[in-house]
Amino acid sequence: MNNYSPFWLYNNDMDMPSSYTKRFRQLRWKLTLSYTGVTVGALLTVELILLASTAIFVAVLLNSGVIQTELINTMSAEYMPSLQFLLSQTPPDQDEITHWLDRMGAATSSTIPLTFNATDQLFIVGHDGVLLGSKPPDLFGSGTIGRPINMQALPGLAAPLQAALGGEEEVDNLYTLPGLDESVIMAFPIWDEAHERVLGVLIGVGKFPTVQSALSSIIPIMGISFLILTFIAGTAGTIYGSVAARGLSTRLDRLSEGTHAWSQGDFTQLVEDTSGDEIGQLAYNLNQMAQELESLLDTRQELVQIEERNRMARDLHDSVKQQAFAASAQISTAKKLLAKNPNKAIGNIEEAERLTNALRKELTNLIQELRSPALEGKGLATALQDYGHDWSRQNETELEIRLQGERPLPLDIEQTIFRIVQEALANIARHSNANRVEIGLVYTSKELTCMIRDNGCGFDPTQALLGFGIRSMQERAKTLGSQLNLESIAGEGTIITLALKLNNSLSYTEENRSHE
Repeated sequence: MNNYSPFWLYNNDMDMPSSYTKRFRQLRWKLTLSYTGVTVGALLTVELILLASTAIFVAVLLNSGVIQTELINTMSAEYMPSLQFLLSQTPPDQDEITHWLDRMGAATSSTIPLTFNATDQLFIVGHDGVLLGSKPPDLFGSGTIGRPINMQALPGLAAPLQAALGGEEEVDNLYTLPGLDESVIMAFPIWDEAHERVLGVLIGVGKFPTVQSALSSIIPIMGISFLILTFIAGTAGTIYGSVAARGLSTRLDRLSEGTHAWSQGDFTQLVEDTSGDEIGQLAYNLNQMAQELESLLDTRQELVQIEERNRMARDLHDSVKQQAFAASAQISTAKKLLAKNPNKAIGNIEEAERLTNALRKELTNLIQELRSPALEGKGLATALQDYGHDWSRQNETELEIRLQGERPLPLDIEQTIFRIVQEALANIARHSNANRVEIGLVYTSKELTCMIRDNGCGFDPTQALLGFGIRSMQERAKTLGSQLNLESIAGEGTIITLALKLNNSLSYTEENRSHE
């Protein structure tokens, strides 16, 4: 049985991949890594979506004025009681106002979303536009406290200050963003207790968060969480993928084992997979195919046996039976002439003897054809040499076998070639009257050429009717995907050539043969 391995490429140590590389070439590891990649990729996609959504939300929130509105309302409620008392005095006590500003600059209130530290600017303007105090004290220059404020000294100050002094309560008009440096100017109107008139305005100039600054504090947190979640998700994906892939790869291994057995001609091994999915359906179809192929091969074997029996019957009828009848006729004639003409009877006996010898050779050839080629453990060349030696001795014909580049081939191919050579030698023995035969086997990496030459009587292939033997050789050649070439000239012998194309799938080793 043919047992050559499809992994012939790895017979050379130079081409043998490392075990590490081979492991990750396995389907199980490919599926495992794909599960891990999908898990991490899905997590990355979710993180990117969250980051983009956060950026959009922050941008909308900062540009909507909601934060500014909440900030002004909160700070107004926080500062209103103390500033009402300070600004309701006539005239306002500038020292107390300065002390209050210093205290606000040094304090931090957890209830206020925006606090003013030492780097921020904070000042109070009376209802008449007079600067009552500032932090730092020289914000508008020395000697400006107690004088009308110069609204042009600070870009963006005029609009919110005038709106606050005018009693504007629409928050959108009480702040400005004068530049691109994240600064904001906010005006907090200080009302009297009756909420009838504005006693003064608290102006704060500070840093207001932008989209970039907000995201710069969010991204590191999301980055750390992404790394942690990626590790967790990758580990979980790898474990889950390994478990899921193991079952799938096991099922595919069963398919591989079954098809490998079928490639060796063993169609009794079936794939065990009773699941109803695509792989299970494939296993079912392959099992059906294997059973049909086994039945087909059995039928073919029966047809071959019938064909061989019919051929042997024709050969016995065409040659052996005719020769036996002729020998019987010669003996009968000799018996009649023995008493009257002994000399002539001796001639008939000699002819009968010749016919009997020819009959013996014919029967010997037929018996040889019926024998199994017994190639197992020998190889084509050795089997041909053994057979050729016996054939040459029995037919008293010189036979020479020449080999070039011999290498093993699958057993079924060698058997077919052996049968072709066997049939050719049988035809030579019957019809050619040759005294010398040459058989050549030339192996190359891509082709095997088998040539059989004799120096017999030859014939004209265009005129002669091809016998069963030639047709049988041609049919055997077709089973190998090749064609038999026949060249013959009357009186000059015959050459039969078979050129068989070889490919990598026909590569074979002695180790394979040892398992057959």
